[in-house]
Amino acid sequence: MGNKVWHMVTIATEEQNVKIYPTDLYDGIIVSTEERSGTSKYAKLFLNEDEMEMLIIKMREMMEYVKQK
Repeated sequence: MGNKVWHMVTIATEEQNVKIYPTDLYDGIIVSTEERSGTSKYAKLFLNEDEMEMLIIKMREMMEYVKQK
């Protein structure tokens, strides 16, 4: 790991903030969501590299499906 700077990305959607950041051991990522309305609803998803790649593939497949007419 060396001297890596801890880095977090936040994507603000219409209804949620989505945060993406490394796990404590830098062996995967955490994707967390929280409601922008101020409620305490939130969720965390822990992914290693293989799981992240599969999630990206499946999200793209689903988006293509929902865009079909």
